[in-house]
Amino acid sequence: GNMNHRSANPGKPNAAAAATSADLLESQNEAMLSNLQGKISNLKNITIAIGDEVKEQNRALEQMQNGMGSTDNLLASTMNKMKVMYNSHGSMSIVYVAMFCIVVFVVLYLLIRLGR
Repeated sequence: GNMNHRSANPGKPNAAAAATSADLLESQNEAMLSNLQGKISNLKNITIAIGDEVKEQNRALEQMQNGMGSTDNLLASTMNKMKVMYNSHGSMSIVYVAMFCIVVFVVLYLLIRLGR
């Protein structure tokens, strides 16, 4: 008997169940799609933030590199001046430079000592 009852109503309850099931699946898909879009948006924001941080770090490294380059130039210039001075005045100039450095250090030491 049960089989005959189904054939008497050909597919009408099944069509309603299929429509309800399709609506349910569609709403679940929309919810998952919305969730996925939110996650993609978060990933995009994180990627942009990482890119900005990389640009900032590169800028800082470039500034440090420029500072090191100018320090290298200053040291090279000072060494060249020392060589010129040594070659023009002979070995006595090194003695004068050494005495000058010692006097400067003694004066600084005394100023620091008296400053306390």
